Amino acid sequence: MQVTYPRDGALRIADLGFLAMPESQDAKRFLATLFKIPEVTRVEIAPERQIAEIHFDRPLAPREMARRMGAQTVVAAADEETRLPVLATDPSGLVRLHRYGEVISSWSIVSEMPGRVRFRNAHLYRKKQLCQDIERELMTVFGVDRFKVNPQTCSALIHFDPAALDRWQLLECLEMALRHAQEDPSPAKNNHELLVCTAAAGLAAVAQFAAPALLVPAAALFVYCAVPTMIGAWDTLFKERRIGVDVLDAIVVIACLFTLEIFAGAVLAWCLSFGRMLLERAQEDSRRRLINVFGKQPRTAYLYRDGVEILVPLDQVRPGDIIAAHTGEVIAADGVVFEGDALVDQHVLTGEAVPVEKQAGDKVYASTLVIGGRLLITVESAGRETATAKISAILNDTAAFRLTSQSKGEALADKAVLPTLGLASLGLAAVGVPGATAIVNCDFGTGIRMAAPLALLSSLSVCAGRGMLIKDGRALEQMDEVDTVLFDKTGTLTHERPQLHRVHCFTDLDQDAVLTYAAAAEQRLEHPIAAAIVESFRALGRPFLKTDQSSFKIGYGISVHIDGDPVLVGSSRFMALEDAKAPPSVATIEQEAHGEGHSIVFVAVAGQVVGAIELAPKLREGVREVIAGLRERGVRQIVIISGDHDKPTRKLAETLGVDRYFAEVLPQDKARYVELLQAEGRKVCFVGDGINDSIALKRANVSVSLRGASTVATDTAQLVFMESDLWKLCEFRDIARELDKNVNLSWQIILVPNLLCIGGAFFLGFGVMASVLANNVAAIAALANGLRPRGMYASETGSAKAAAGSILTAAKGLLRGPGASDQASAPASEDDPDSLMSHVALRRGRGFFIWAGLAGLALPGIPGWPLLIVAVALGAGGKFGGARLDRWVRSRFPQVRAEALRFAHMLMDDLDRRFPDPPALAGLSPTLRIEARA
Repeated sequence: MQVTYPRDGALRIADLGFLAMPESQDAKRFLATLFKIPEVTRVEIAPERQIAEIHFDRPLAPREMARRMGAQTVVAAADEETRLPVLATDPSGLVRLHRYGEVISSWSIVSEMPGRVRFRNAHLYRKKQLCQDIERELMTVFGVDRFKVNPQTCSALIHFDPAALDRWQLLECLEMALRHAQEDPSPAKNNHELLVCTAAAGLAAVAQFAAPALLVPAAALFVYCAVPTMIGAWDTLFKERRIGVDVLDAIVVIACLFTLEIFAGAVLAWCLSFGRMLLERAQEDSRRRLINVFGKQPRTAYLYRDGVEILVPLDQVRPGDIIAAHTGEVIAADGVVFEGDALVDQHVLTGEAVPVEKQAGDKVYASTLVIGGRLLITVESAGRETATAKISAILNDTAAFRLTSQSKGEALADKAVLPTLGLASLGLAAVGVPGATAIVNCDFGTGIRMAAPLALLSSLSVCAGRGMLIKDGRALEQMDEVDTVLFDKTGTLTHERPQLHRVHCFTDLDQDAVLTYAAAAEQRLEHPIAAAIVESFRALGRPFLKTDQSSFKIGYGISVHIDGDPVLVGSSRFMALEDAKAPPSVATIEQEAHGEGHSIVFVAVAGQVVGAIELAPKLREGVREVIAGLRERGVRQIVIISGDHDKPTRKLAETLGVDRYFAEVLPQDKARYVELLQAEGRKVCFVGDGINDSIALKRANVSVSLRGASTVATDTAQLVFMESDLWKLCEFRDIARELDKNVNLSWQIILVPNLLCIGGAFFLGFGVMASVLANNVAAIAALANGLRPRGMYASETGSAKAAAGSILTAAKGLLRGPGASDQASAPASEDDPDSLMSHVALRRGRGFFIWAGLAGLALPGIPGWPLLIVAVALGAGGKFGGARLDRWVRSRFPQVRAEALRFAHMLMDDLDRRFPDPPALAGLSPTLRIEARA
């Protein structure tokens, strides 16, 4: 071993063999020994040269530093208390460790100010997947407002709330993120792809229009940009052994090279790169919103021991511990309230808009917020075992689901490859190589591969924000096809807890006295019947009678002593078993109650049955509205299934106006009735409790559970409502329908421009440039359409506010125009909103064709004069052009027009709601109001 002093405050040790393997136990013991010396601030290890450089405070002399190192080696050869970070080699070949107080970290602090800090770790260089894993970890940290992890600068910029956490906790979070991150073993991707493609397009433009000498370097840069496309085509041909849309892109690249259409090819490469970048960012943003929708989890908790609250890391909290939660704090773990009462906002988990009062015995969940009060909570689960963590994991898995409509669209696009090549062969003979290349470029698969997954993620985000957890993506696809909804009666249409129907009296005791005895005996029991009796008694406002010598017999009832008298509360069999005397009318009353589907609880005092409490099922709020809403949404048949007797089930079916009912069905037989309905050719949605109906839930096309967050991990249903609100079933139907419409619309957005481009190549002289623009603009438009579900519900879902802003921005851009000539060019009927929308569409379309035509005069491959003629034709109608266009579209394409107007009206309604007209615009026409507001 050699020891040198290269400069002040540094000591270098060489020829230590174990330094070649920093992760070895010897190396870890050596590092732990070094950091036991308080003056050590930084250690750098070069494994290849077996050198360690130790940086320490300058007032300490080098010899004193060496002496302390020797002393520490003797005293503590292995330090079990020092927690070392991940020992990874950075791109420069070094392992760097820094000391910040008691924290040893591989991250260095570059800059810091209150609420903002920038960390650096060279291990991040060009490791995009690792940076994304770290960002996902930061998403769950309570107190972190926003962040950016950059693989090029190896830095993490974090904005945080200093009152919620400090930089030491941030360092621990970053180290934990590095420890848990799953690195992608494949080589890092080129993160400059879009920049290089932009440079290639710019250089090719200069070469084509100004300096032909630059054509060779432009072509070389274009070839470099086309490498991902060629690799994709190679994999499709030789690994998947099929001819897909990637092959068409490769053919276009080769054709552009041979025909020297370098500029058009560079634009194609740029569009493909831009589309990939846009899709990646949109998907990551949607996943971030989706996973983050259930709130952030704190990393510390106040552990309550012997009357003292101690702040500890959350990973030290174990089931059975007691933690404290105060006003303004997020509950750190799932558990049961041990002491205290508070108002808790749990909308992130259940979707409830109103805070809920929690007191001793109530269940609370991690990530919910204490608005007011203080709770002591007995921990049941913490960390990755909480309901919130399990829900986030389920959502992450569901987000990877592949829509059948996407698969069908891609399969259809692949099937269209050979016909496209056949048309290109005809185009080659008819219009030459440019037209044939334009036809080959008209593929239909690129856009749908971007739009469909994004639409799914957007819909999942909407559902999660509304308290609907989708465990199986097939539920979103098949819900729109459902024509039959099968409701389980108990616990679904009715509450588990019954309600007081009547109190029967058999002696001189009145109804309140009978209820008082029953409530005193049942007050400590938790089953639904006991809860219903206690709730009814509390409504009287009386205190509970004192009891002693209680004895509970499962399946029969409970016996207690009140003022020395034995009191029995339970079934008629329990009364007979305890020899309690009952009047003859008891049997008749019990028989009539059972015939109505009611429950009877008898009360006996001092050996005499004094009364009976009759409890009836309590219908859930809004059930009738839900059934009406389902019928409005196209559900043809609504069915009730129950294990109850025929008479009460029939009565409920008649009350709700359902089509069919099945009574006296055992839980294990419910699946058979699902299959019976499916045998009739029906698509069945089963709504049950998620546990007892597990077989039926698995057999149904779509299965829904109302059990909430407590059983989310064991629930067999495809869809779990965090809050027992049946109206969410109608909302889910709407979301599923919008998803199906969205994917179909994306397919039309892709299909129509490409078909028109193929026609244009034959009849209008379209070249490669026109084809590239049409194909890729359509793909990007389909991608934007994939974001639309999130924006449509943005006003009601807090997690989608950014998407709503982008849609409003797009709406303003659509409606922005000159304004000066609006009155002259307004539609014939300005008060007709449909005509107004047609007028706006006419003006925007006319402007598009004008700009496209002017571009066509300058760029080869775009038919400039035909596009200008179309623009002139659109404006030829003058004042009545909008009305004539509207009448023509109304007669020829009514469905397309209706869908476009519906979307436009939705945008305008959102605009009206967010930005009402100021008084100054009250006297203007609708057109001018739109223009002025935009």
